[in-house]
Amino acid sequence: MRSTSIIIILLLFISCGKETAKQKVIPQETNSVPPYDTIAIDSFSQGATSVDIARKIKISSLKYQDSLKQIKMKNEEEQLLKTAKEEKLNAEKKVAEAIKKTDLGKSKEKPQVTQETINP
Repeated sequence: MRSTSIIIILLLFISCGKETAKQKVIPQETNSVPPYDTIAIDSFSQGATSVDIARKIKISSLKYQDSLKQIKMKNEEEQLLKTAKEEKLNAEKKVAEAIKKTDLGKSKEKPQVTQETINP
């Protein structure tokens, strides 16, 4: 009995004192080289694009610039029309006010009837 108790105690010490080894995962560093070239190339440099593609790009950019100019000119014309219309309305208002003033002035200047105008 004594030997079994000693064996049990030894097993407890061995099992409790045992540290579990932590496994460290070390990723393998692999330097994989892509199968294609990753160097940046300027698309407008010599030899990067064909002549036809470069010509199309220039033509499309000129069309874009021309359309921007047309839009700008159209906006300017609209602004000029607005200012001309506002000036015309202001001039009409001034004329209408002047007519009202003259009408009010005429109505105030009614001839007064006096004895002198009746007996000449």
